[in-house]
Amino acid sequence: MAEHAPRRCCLGWDFSTQQVKVVAVDAELNVFYEESVHFDRDLPEFGNTEVYTGRLDPSRH
Repeated sequence: MAEHAPRRCCLGWDFSTQQVKVVAVDAELNVFYEESVHFDRDLPEFGNTEVYTGRLDPSRH
């Protein structure tokens, strides 16, 4: 098996009400990995078809 040199990278995470997504970029900001989990599609056993789509009201806190 060939050895690969370590690669510096940065991960970006996006957590939303409908999915979680991760993107990996190298030192030159080239995307070399991207993956997501869509809750309704990939985790139907949790029955997450109802998600909050309204607006948050910061004045209520």
